Amino acid sequence: MSEFTLNNFIASNAPLRESFHRIDMPQREDMRALVTIWENRPSDGLIVGRDIPSRAIARVLSHILLWEPVEDGADLVLRLCGEGLRLRFGDGAVGKRFSELIAPEIAPFFRDLGKGMLAKEYCASFDIRLKRKVAIDGRNELHFELVVFPVWSPDRKARWFLNGVSYFL
Repeated sequence: MSEFTLNNFIASNAPLRESFHRIDMPQREDMRALVTIWENRPSDGLIVGRDIPSRAIARVLSHILLWEPVEDGADLVLRLCGEGLRLRFGDGAVGKRFSELIAPEIAPFFRDLGKGMLAKEYCASFDIRLKRKVAIDGRNELHFELVVFPVWSPDRKARWFLNGVSYFL
């Protein structure tokens, strides 16, 4: 399991600790649905505008993020943030960079993961926990699953990444 310390990552001044580990298959039904979409993708891949959004993905749209690589993959820009993800990113996240939204300790891991996905064309799933040292609203943990895989940009000239995120309550 990889573990990182994050500061001011959620709307709180409490230091956080993030732990994540790779899993074979998510437990959450909506994240399993994304894995199924990946496994049954068209032979020419998933294309933003044709396959995303679509009826096949409609039930999980509120749980997805679309990231566009910029600066030769040195960073990513958030192009779509589902309504269900405001808990983590807040309003106004679309257009912001990965480096602004994700802790700097974790960003290199996910950039390397993205490069590997483009080279070998695969989907990855993770179990992630954010723990606060000080409880807020009686809770000191945020637990969720993440699914990530490459997709084609609307013009099919670039590869983007789709993330699915589903929270355990």
